[in-house]
Amino acid sequence: MGNFRAGPPIASSIRRAGDETMSNMLAEALLKDGAVERATHGFHAYPARMHPDAAAAVIAACPGPVHDPFCGGGTVLVEAILAGRQATGTDLSPIAVLVAAARTADRSLVSAMRSDARKITEAARLRVDVEVPELAERWFQPHVAQELGRIRDGIEISRPEVQHLLRALLSSIIVKCSFRKSDTHNRREPHHRAPGTTAILFHKKARELGRWLESMEDGARPQIQLGDARYDTPAKDCGLVLTSPPYPGVYDYLPMQQLRAAWLDLDLGPASGAEVGSRRSFRAKGRKDALKRWREDTHAWIGTQARCLAPGGKMVIVVGDGLVGDRMVDALGPTVEAFQAAGLSVVARASADRPDHAREAVRIEHMVMGTA
Repeated sequence: MGNFRAGPPIASSIRRAGDETMSNMLAEALLKDGAVERATHGFHAYPARMHPDAAAAVIAACPGPVHDPFCGGGTVLVEAILAGRQATGTDLSPIAVLVAAARTADRSLVSAMRSDARKITEAARLRVDVEVPELAERWFQPHVAQELGRIRDGIEISRPEVQHLLRALLSSIIVKCSFRKSDTHNRREPHHRAPGTTAILFHKKARELGRWLESMEDGARPQIQLGDARYDTPAKDCGLVLTSPPYPGVYDYLPMQQLRAAWLDLDLGPASGAEVGSRRSFRAKGRKDALKRWREDTHAWIGTQARCLAPGGKMVIVVGDGLVGDRMVDALGPTVEAFQAAGLSVVARASADRPDHAREAVRIEHMVMGTA
């Protein structure tokens, strides 16, 4: 099974408000911590994921079809499958859509994926020079870049029905094989990787993903597509919108994917300007203007997503306070205001204090539930 380690520090304290049953459920969800060994959660690093147990708890408490408008790597969608629920997801990032689709793929594709991955691995170990992206010289050893290039080229001639899975497999090894420190740290740290091990890692990931997909039950798979949460909603009424939007001023999600975009030939430019609450917007616009834009975007996406809820449906948002420079950015107040402006009744919320040891500060994370 996939082993997913939760990222946020353990909460030092937690507060509740509103309906007792639901606020207790939200508080318990915020306190979920530790490794998760089920389904496909262990496949492909993706920054700032919701804890799978938190998603599972909210889904269990809120009936009906599930939608995640900031689906990222697909944690909510995987948990919806495990709960036997219909689900949909959107994201601005084509890499997020690729990863989420791979994590929620039908297990009938596993045999073809394994077979093609094995052939691609064998071809990638042959020393045939191929074209590689310009940035490869700075971020990869030459033989590693060549193996990645041969894997990429092998995917192009594989069976069309599994190409998206093979591309996700390639995506999953790119940062690990590069000189980049991690998915969230762009510092260059050169190291040696033995020839042949990049191709072997690709094959290992194919075997792992195959096992994990086979562990999931048959059933309807989510509809996942590119979309801007401020404007795009699923076609059908939802019982639950469950999501974790970008925390204001914390990450630049799309620029963090520069290496993957280059190898997968993806243009992230059009989506970058629409990213909600990006760190670069706070640096470029200044705190006042960036906060104004983030509040406007928050009202826009919550208003749009609220319209997809069935009567009595729930929206649950996980959002954390931002930190720009040495000043906190309150996320709770604007989120509650946006709920109310969208015609949602705020029925419960919980807030957890999490220590930020690097800055000697406390960051607060919130779960807010509204009902249509």
